[in-house]
Amino acid sequence: MELQDEKSLDDTPLFRKRTKEKIPQLVDKDPCNLFSVHDQIGQPLQEMGEQRRFFHFARKYTGADLTYWYENDENGDGYIYVEGTADRNQLRYIWIEGLFSFNDDDEADEDDITIPGWMLPDIKNNILKNELSFMLARISDDDNNSTLDGIKPQAQAVTPNEK
Repeated sequence: MELQDEKSLDDTPLFRKRTKEKIPQLVDKDPCNLFSVHDQIGQPLQEMGEQRRFFHFARKYTGADLTYWYENDENGDGYIYVEGTADRNQLRYIWIEGLFSFNDDDEADEDDITIPGWMLPDIKNNILKNELSFMLARISDDDNNSTLDGIKPQAQAVTPNEK
């Protein structure tokens, strides 16, 4: 996605950028479905909230690293903001990985799938020939069921004196 320059809200010398277009709505409008954001050469960016990013700038070694955060509106779609100085204001594109929901109306329901009439005899013959013959060849489970009626009572031993 293409980025545009955004004015920094504080006086830190960081470059702040925002996606030009809103990213598509995430599944269930959940920001956890946004998996990763990469810069234009494939390096992953660290996700960090805007407030944490403000204090992260003061860190000695990693303060200039590019970080991002996601701000969504009530509709569930929003912008990704990227901030840092490591790119020297050269970053123009980012790559986003996530679970995005598109129009559910366009998706076909499993019950709506129709089978052409000329395929029905072949499907029926294959089921009868392959699946049915396979199931009939299987060993019956009558002897190995979990009911007690399969257990035979033990015969009592009869001694010759008891007659």
